[in-house]
Amino acid sequence: MRKKMSYQEKVTKLATISIKINELHSGYLDTLKKGYSEIERDDFVWHFLLQSFSTMGRSSGWKGLIGNKDNYNQVTFDALCKLDDEKREITVKSVCRNAKIRMPDKKAEFILGCFKLVSNLGGLKKTREKLLSAQGREEKMRFLEQFPGIGPKYARNIMMDVYHEDFRDSIAIDVRVKKISENLGLNFKKYQEHEDFFLEAAREANLNGWELDRLMYNFTDDFLREIEKA
Repeated sequence: MRKKMSYQEKVTKLATISIKINELHSGYLDTLKKGYSEIERDDFVWHFLLQSFSTMGRSSGWKGLIGNKDNYNQVTFDALCKLDDEKREITVKSVCRNAKIRMPDKKAEFILGCFKLVSNLGGLKKTREKLLSAQGREEKMRFLEQFPGIGPKYARNIMMDVYHEDFRDSIAIDVRVKKISENLGLNFKKYQEHEDFFLEAAREANLNGWELDRLMYNFTDDFLREIEKA
């Protein structure tokens, strides 16, 4: 029978595993950090909204919506601007279905709602400027959470994808991260409590939250195997 661990012992266990996996995949995090340049895109917000919807619920959706340029080019903000309301709705729904993303009609509603909001904010450049001018992590998250379909996880993840300095001590709690929690025997009712646990483990491993998050997301199976060993 496995020994029952205290909360702090679980923090230390995860920290120890994180150090090992980071060493095993040396250099991987440095490669991801180069994504910072993406923040310079005029369509930064729109592109990462689409990317969020493509992976929401199933990461394989990225290939169909973002990786497939025929699909992607039909739902860029500029492409949708050229269509009337009826044609825009038909196009977005068709692309979401063809891309085989999860809940395509629901995601189409999100995209159409985001299109209206970006338009109301003054377009791509104005939307990006308003996001980046928001003070600190919490204000940026509040700005992003006004977009249909974007909650606490993706409000963090959009900025984490470009290694933004305000989000380097953040954890985007998703299905993979929850699997690690469950295998450690942990259950959290509040997002912040869940995030705080992982941030504590990250500090003990001499990592920031972003680094631990990306390790857990990309090497979930490695973490689960190490947890099972003890």
